[in-house]
Amino acid sequence: MSGQPAKLPARDFEEIRLAEALERGRCPVCDARQESAFAALRGLAREGATDRGLRAEMDRGLGFCQPHSVGLSKMELLQTSSQLATAVLLDAVLRRRLGALKKLFGADAAAQGRGLADLADPRCPVCARVSEASRTAVDRLLALSDDPAWSAALGAGELCLSDLCVLWAAAAAGPKDLQARWSGILAAQLARLEALQKTLAEYAHNSTMDRRRLITKEQQEAGAASIRLFGGSPDRDRTR
Repeated sequence: MSGQPAKLPARDFEEIRLAEALERGRCPVCDARQESAFAALRGLAREGATDRGLRAEMDRGLGFCQPHSVGLSKMELLQTSSQLATAVLLDAVLRRRLGALKKLFGADAAAQGRGLADLADPRCPVCARVSEASRTAVDRLLALSDDPAWSAALGAGELCLSDLCVLWAAAAAGPKDLQARWSGILAAQLARLEALQKTLAEYAHNSTMDRRRLITKEQQEAGAASIRLFGGSPDRDRTR
């Protein structure tokens, strides 16, 4: 919906990745999470089954969430045309989970509730890496906002709504100078969202059979932009 910013100054690889995301119309925090998940799954698919430390952690209750269980199998299949390492790792998780479930089966209702609540958190190592990457990206973007070029890019950038709120909360909890910088960025972001909402309303108005001929390219693009706003906008070409 907005033009891409000029090439941003970047001092290291992390800043290069954040700059690239903004320059290509992606949410930089979404992009950081995706890159972290990709790297973690790639490492697990290559060496996870033989990593004694990881296997020991799994014996103590470490597992995988649903999305990253699937992601691990896809990553291994992509790299090796096999899913053996995935099967080995999930076998270790299943043995631990099965033992816990058997113990709960014979317990009273209160103990079952507590045990099942504990099992609801798989303690996924990929999720942990992704959360850390997200925090790092937010911290770095807050610091980079001191640069006028980055501040302008963040104001015009296609941040997803969830990460815009995360950045906002982090800035609000920061020092006064950071709050002042982010006030300008947020004003620009709110203006962007208001323009998007108006175009979406026009798109909806023209969606009836007798007005579909009036739908513009901008209105169609607004529909896609709204999906990215609520669903996130990492690099769609990167294997997840």
